[in-house]
Amino acid sequence: MHNFRINPVLAALLCMLPPASFAEGDSLVLKPQQDLVAPQGKDLPVYIRGDMLQGHQGQDFEATGNAEARKGDQSIVADWLKYLQASDEIKAKGHERLEQNGGIVTGPDLQLQLNTNLGFMTSPTYTMPQINARGHAERVDFAGKDQYKLHKAVYTTCPVGNDDWFMKVGELDLNQETQVGIAHDASLSFKGVPILYMPWLDFPTGSRRRSGFLAPIFGSTAAGGTEITVPYYINIAPNFDATVAPRLMAKRGMMLNNEFRYLEPGYSGQLDYNVLPQAAVTKTLRSELRFSHNQSFGHGFSGGVTIQKVSDPNYYLDLSPLVTMTSQTVLPREGHLSYDGGWWNLTTRVQNFQTLQNPLIPVVAPYAEAPQILLNGEKENLGGFDLKLTSEFDDFTHPILVNGRRLVFYPTLSYPMKTSSAFIIPKIGMHSVSYALGANNTTNLPNATVNIPVASVDSGLYFEKDHPFGRSDLLQTLEPRIFYVYVPYRNQNNLPIFDSAPLDFTYAQLFTENQFIGNDRFSDANEVTLALTSRFIQEDTGEERLRMSIAQRVYLQSPQLIPVTTSTSDVIASVGGAVNKTLSLDSSLQYTPNTSQVQFISMYAHYQPEFGKLLNFGYLYNRTILPLSTTVYGVSYAAALVNTLPQQCWPRGMH
Repeated sequence: MHNFRINPVLAALLCMLPPASFAEGDSLVLKPQQDLVAPQGKDLPVYIRGDMLQGHQGQDFEATGNAEARKGDQSIVADWLKYLQASDEIKAKGHERLEQNGGIVTGPDLQLQLNTNLGFMTSPTYTMPQINARGHAERVDFAGKDQYKLHKAVYTTCPVGNDDWFMKVGELDLNQETQVGIAHDASLSFKGVPILYMPWLDFPTGSRRRSGFLAPIFGSTAAGGTEITVPYYINIAPNFDATVAPRLMAKRGMMLNNEFRYLEPGYSGQLDYNVLPQAAVTKTLRSELRFSHNQSFGHGFSGGVTIQKVSDPNYYLDLSPLVTMTSQTVLPREGHLSYDGGWWNLTTRVQNFQTLQNPLIPVVAPYAEAPQILLNGEKENLGGFDLKLTSEFDDFTHPILVNGRRLVFYPTLSYPMKTSSAFIIPKIGMHSVSYALGANNTTNLPNATVNIPVASVDSGLYFEKDHPFGRSDLLQTLEPRIFYVYVPYRNQNNLPIFDSAPLDFTYAQLFTENQFIGNDRFSDANEVTLALTSRFIQEDTGEERLRMSIAQRVYLQSPQLIPVTTSTSDVIASVGGAVNKTLSLDSSLQYTPNTSQVQFISMYAHYQPEFGKLLNFGYLYNRTILPLSTTVYGVSYAAALVNTLPQQCWPRGMH
């Protein structure tokens, strides 16, 4: 055996020589960090690198210490490796790391045929960012390009450091080319506790959609008992899909939830039909229909249709999986056509409702509108002025209440004056409303027109100060605000009420000219709102870490339309912000100084450790609804995770 010691320049020249330049059986030794190109007649060349290199021409090359072999997009790093030229095979030992097509597999022992990508690794740990997966196994067999067979493996799509959800499998096949994973003898665990066993399942590993089961949803209610929903996703076409979700309720029977969606360049829509064929309690068919369609016709024209219907008034109370839907009382049905003219827009709408009556708490059905025509426009900076127009025509019909037509015209003119540290916005307007009453006018209300002038001034200052806080700097602001509004009293007792009601008393309501929603009533006012807000903003990201606000209205003259008995309103205070990247809080309080009573408290927490995992918690106290009433509500952590896992920690399309 002949040994050679060469420098980098000579090494490069030797690498360019044909194989015949070396006698077979000779060995070659190269000193640290010199490259050797091992010529071979298949596809791309193989590059071998190491602290110590030696080889037999035409047979093998061996690298020791920081050893590395590269071929195309394949890279193998180990303490020791050997390349067999005839078979195009790599053998490696000691902290080997295989990278190919974005995936990384590490382990103590590797054999791999580079050209066919056949081989194995013992005790591998793997990360595959392209399919958002990672885990470990007793052994992985490389079964071809982008194909892996893992034995006694752990698989998860949760980020590193978060092993809340993972799957243990006896055998797992991953095919990156088809984006499909197949698991045998699989068990799903949450926080280390097995919750579901499946002898066989397959699931997509990429963004390519495919049909299959989604994450099951578990729950329990007093009326329905224990329940489980198993959604099955159907990939009909790239722009069409459907989900069929059988929902088994222990006390009510089997319900079938159906969803169909479509998406085209010019239109989109969704159809939901949920049916309980033979309810165990009522012995009747109970169902829900929801349909929505929106379409762009081009040239500024667009339109849409919304239809909602349930079989009985107690449908949502008994069967809705969402707490927020149990108090639903009206279901809108409407069709609209709109035109966007840039600075102005025109919308025509036809609307009616299904009213869900509760005999214990009856509600008055809302008016149908056929049609409703809205013409709105806004022009900014006309010589420094901003002009805004809100106008509306409605034809209201009701089976038992007074019918009529209403025309609303409300132009406003403002002159914003703003700097980086202050603003003042004076505004004037005229709210004009006219009525032509028709059938069912049993109250003998006359046709009428009312014109109400409106004037307001909104103003504020902005101060800021830097505060070092830990490793980041926070910017603290101090923002005093004064809002004044004057609206003279106009007698509106002889006007009908089609769609108006007092606004809830909130922080935002303190900065509005009208204390009513709708156009049938406009509150008189001679009052000023005083407010103070302070924020802590993280300077490097602009994120609002903490926000504190307090506000109160002062009545300079007692209003007549909504009488008050004191010279000041209740105090509204709020505190909120992003505590960190995963937790945000928001709370508000309404306090009556004259009686030293708390009227309203709301507290909300939003916890999202990562995309697809969410916990919401809320606490609500409202003295005005029921004396000393308190409500606590929230979504359980496990249920929230199960419901959103298809997006992150659960294999999508699993079946």
